[in-house]
Amino acid sequence: MSDSGGRSQILNITKRSPQVSRFESMLSQRVVGQGAAIESILDSFSKVLAGIRNPERPILTLLFLGPTGVGKTETVKALAETIFGKRNAFTRINCQEFSSEFTVSKLFGSPPGYVGNDVEPMLSQENLDRHHKEAQAEGRGVFAEGEGKIARLFPQVKNHYMSIVLFDEVEKAHPKVWNALLGLMEDGHLTLGNNKTVDFTRSVIIITTNVGAEEMSEALRHKSIGFTTKNDHEELNKDITSKAIDAAKEVFPYEFLNRFDDIICFRVLTQHDLKQILDLMLADVYSRLLTANVPMIMHYSPAYLNKLLKEGTDPQFGARPMRRAVERYLVAPLSRLIASSQIKAGDIVNVRMRGDQPNFIREGSEQQKKKAGAEKIVR
Repeated sequence: MSDSGGRSQILNITKRSPQVSRFESMLSQRVVGQGAAIESILDSFSKVLAGIRNPERPILTLLFLGPTGVGKTETVKALAETIFGKRNAFTRINCQEFSSEFTVSKLFGSPPGYVGNDVEPMLSQENLDRHHKEAQAEGRGVFAEGEGKIARLFPQVKNHYMSIVLFDEVEKAHPKVWNALLGLMEDGHLTLGNNKTVDFTRSVIIITTNVGAEEMSEALRHKSIGFTTKNDHEELNKDITSKAIDAAKEVFPYEFLNRFDDIICFRVLTQHDLKQILDLMLADVYSRLLTANVPMIMHYSPAYLNKLLKEGTDPQFGARPMRRAVERYLVAPLSRLIASSQIKAGDIVNVRMRGDQPNFIREGSEQQKKKAGAEKIVR
């Protein structure tokens, strides 16, 4: 390759297009500590924008492995929010609901003449397409930002819509579901019980599994993630990845594992990751206060934030203990204070520690402070 002067030019293979870079920025704000998952998603979108993806297969097929609470499902929700403007704008198949043969018909539909043939299958084309249609009609997600190259991802063609499909905890599904996924991932189509064909070539298929959870939990049991060195953490992640891959090979047929574009083992969250997640959760609480029409200014002392971080840290369970800590030490007390009218819209609330318990201190609203100051000047 040469530039306009005829000289050779080394190309930058890490450079992203502006459209994909925007996806990267938005996903990174929502998904903490899981760069490999984001990278794989971005590469799939780059193939679409470049026009060199395989049109006979889904846009992307991923298998997510790893410990509980590290963001496997959260990544799917973040992707849906980035593209369609809502965290629940994807088709979610909770595989434990389809562990027996007679429940599988809810997914694929019943053949003509059988009971349930008149019920629309969960994997029907209409169900898959509805999130794209709704986002497009309401101007949500990427549709709020106009056209451009990004339109290649979302062509304005009738009956040609993108979808995100999550098969959660696939190891709990009946083998018939696994067999259907084999064909779906290979040629991008699925034939339902009513003989209708569903097109998955415009779908991002993400499959999660918790196989190896006990082995991974045992490896994490005596680890204090906040005090390990970077090298120790890398070794721990290698050990976790090895256990997850070995467990997947024992549970799933090789032909099933070989159909994925990528198999990603999610990393164990570091103390730095948990601090970022805590910031996101506090922002979510503030958003809920706005939705409830009780906007207020919240100030948290360093000691209080350390309390949340301490209570919310457990390597075995990822970020889930952090959510419980926020609900217990922030949301529950706030709810009682708001319901009893001790805190009102516009108040300034400081949260500090007194001993081992948080104290909520109301400073009054900005308007009240200005009014008090004006009265003091008059006097």
